[in-house]
Amino acid sequence: MRFLSSLIILLIITIYSSVNGDIYMHSPPGSNNRNQEQGQNRDNNQRLFNSQNNDKGGYCRGEALEWYEKSYLPVEWTNQHGCGSGETECNIVIQYMCTDNAKAADTEYIRDGTVTTTISANDITQSSTKETNEYKFGMHESYHHYQNCTGRERNKGLFIANQNIGNNADRTRQSNNGNNYGYECQEERDYYPYWAPSPWKDVAIITDNRDLCKWYRSESQNVQPKYYCKAATTNNNQPRSIDPVICANQGGVWTKVDSHDIGAPECIKAEWTQVNTLGHVLEDGHNPMYNWSLPHSGMEPCIATGTCSCVLRVRYNISSSDLKGNGDEFTDYKSNGPKGATNVNDPNVVVAGQNVTLNINPNQYGRTFQDRSHVFSIIARPDSLKKAKIWNLLVKGKRGNIVQSHPAQEYQFVPKTLHIKVNEYIHYQWTGCDFNPQNYDGTGIKGSDRSNMCQIKTLNHNYPMTDDELNDDNALFADMETRLRFARLGQKSCLTYDELMTKNNNNKDAVEVDPQNCMVLNNAGTRFNGGVQKMSKTGSYYYMSTRNNNFSNRNQKGAIHVDPLLAGWQIGLIASGCSLFVIISATAGCVTFARFHPHSGMHRAVSKVPGLKRLV
Repeated sequence: MRFLSSLIILLIITIYSSVNGDIYMHSPPGSNNRNQEQGQNRDNNQRLFNSQNNDKGGYCRGEALEWYEKSYLPVEWTNQHGCGSGETECNIVIQYMCTDNAKAADTEYIRDGTVTTTISANDITQSSTKETNEYKFGMHESYHHYQNCTGRERNKGLFIANQNIGNNADRTRQSNNGNNYGYECQEERDYYPYWAPSPWKDVAIITDNRDLCKWYRSESQNVQPKYYCKAATTNNNQPRSIDPVICANQGGVWTKVDSHDIGAPECIKAEWTQVNTLGHVLEDGHNPMYNWSLPHSGMEPCIATGTCSCVLRVRYNISSSDLKGNGDEFTDYKSNGPKGATNVNDPNVVVAGQNVTLNINPNQYGRTFQDRSHVFSIIARPDSLKKAKIWNLLVKGKRGNIVQSHPAQEYQFVPKTLHIKVNEYIHYQWTGCDFNPQNYDGTGIKGSDRSNMCQIKTLNHNYPMTDDELNDDNALFADMETRLRFARLGQKSCLTYDELMTKNNNNKDAVEVDPQNCMVLNNAGTRFNGGVQKMSKTGSYYYMSTRNNNFSNRNQKGAIHVDPLLAGWQIGLIASGCSLFVIISATAGCVTFARFHPHSGMHRAVSKVPGLKRLV
């Protein structure tokens, strides 16, 4: 049965919450369960989801971003335990989900919330104040999804090591206490692909073993319907089975949930990343990254009406060759007996006739980490951009020096280096927040994130190009008004430096944090939307943030390379092909004429050419 085959899954499970672990999403900014708390650590690791990450990670919530449908969004992250290096078996699963603000019930509406407390059934409809409809408590998965999970029998064919786990799907090796993390289903979180219905839609699977790609793609709910046991009303207190036969015997109805019908996800080979480092890929020294082509209104109807609330999730799954999780050597609950190192804490093993102790916890043979974005919107394209190819350019990072910001990162543009074709478009947009720790290093009002963009000659320059140096041939932004908007972020009510000094009694420290000091962007909002700009000239353009680029301390620069539609070698190849075509056509014409005019001068000329004589 196809249902049973879907239970043969990878082990991507379990880690204690005390482990520093981890995957952190940097673009778009990953929350790691933060909201707008100002402490160094997040307030609540159970606010929306079970990340299993360090409490210090994550970016606080700024104003929500919105991107155009079918535009390209750079998804960047760092993962601590490596991938693609042969030292772990790993995959990274990128997923999203959206709800329609105009149609979703309170129990389904995706939102960030304004507090850090975990939602409960009594909190779903609460707003922050009587004056606003903004929800007080954050929520990603719906209450209905959570109810289905807590009322569903867990898959008892799974390896659980030496743990005694309850009967329901809200308990796994990795989370065995029944705590709720928002309305996330812990079993669905820990396993992929999952056998029960899920609201998450697959974007991509990035794996060290591409032999599994066909299976991943075919089992995705993007293309594969899922089933669950809809219980009779008299059976609500009994966990509903995941087996159709037992479901029927319980008086339930084996119920189909259609696929998302959006096409199978992409499955690609993981790039090499170092174990024990939140570092970069080997090939180009940048963070691991996936260019996500955002869904269109045919996939998410709320895009057409401008009423989408969406969230992005990236999960990082690692396991070991010591414990197989798929294929003929699939390890299931039968390995939970007393024998074997995979079921013993810190086992002693014999090496050269003597015991040595391994530093092993069997619960850590398979581990899942996770991060999620704050809520964002996907919007319809205007008529002028219907056929345009649009690349999104963001800012990642948070206030602080390299030590203070870690495991988040210092400010940087994303992508740092962008290659596009002439006449393609860039959507410049980024956000930050005002709730970083007050003592973190940075310019301007304490705790605040701000970034601007000014053109520089090369990446080795730290002074912006002057108006005299910019012209129609070399300017990233052709007109002065656009350059000013990207440099000053549209600030109003600004004071000159002399006015600021007078206002603050010549106290330079007070001038730096004065709200009317627009030179350090103090009067700008947390979000900047520079709009969509057409790149109509080829060339290379370099830029920096004047507020955050602090030479020898931190670097916030970027490069845009606008390439011709065809590379030089392609143009040469086409030219050569055209020349060859002309020569062949001319030769064929001469041969044809000579064949039908045997007494002509053309016939005599062609007959003297080796290889052509026999043709006439």
